[in-house]
Amino acid sequence: MTRPPLVGADLWNKVMRAAGDRCECRGVCGKRHDPDRRGRQMRCPHENGMLVSKIGEIKLIAVPRDPSVDFTAAASLPASRLIALCPSCDGAVRRIFKRAAKRLPPQEDGLFDSAPYYVDPASTKQADVGAA
Repeated sequence: MTRPPLVGADLWNKVMRAAGDRCECRGVCGKRHDPDRRGRQMRCPHENGMLVSKIGEIKLIAVPRDPSVDFTAAASLPASRLIALCPSCDGAVRRIFKRAAKRLPPQEDGLFDSAPYYVDPASTKQADVGAA
C-alpha cells in the first residue's frame, strides 16, 4: 500500500478504505473495465500501490464524485462525497467533462437584455453603446 498524502491523510484513508484500495471507475472515463461473463461493466482493475508497466506505481486520488466541483470546494467535502480514482481514469473523466462544457452554449446573464449590444464577430460595425 502506498503512503497517504501529507495533508488530509485521515480523509484519504477513509475514501480508500471505502473503495477497498481499488479505483471506483465503472467506465465513466470511456474505457471498458474488465467486463464480467454477462458483459456488464465492472470496476477499473487498478489498485493502490499496483505496478503497471507503462505507468509505474498506481497512486489513487480522492476526487469529488461530481466532476464540476472545483478543487478549492472539494477540499472541504466529506468522505461520503469523494471517490477513489486512478490517475488515468481521473484525467479521462476531467477531459470528457471539459469537452462537454465547451459544447454548451454560453449562459446569458439574465439581468439585462443583451440583444441591443450584440455585435456580430464578422461585422465591422460597432455597437452603439450610448443608445440605451
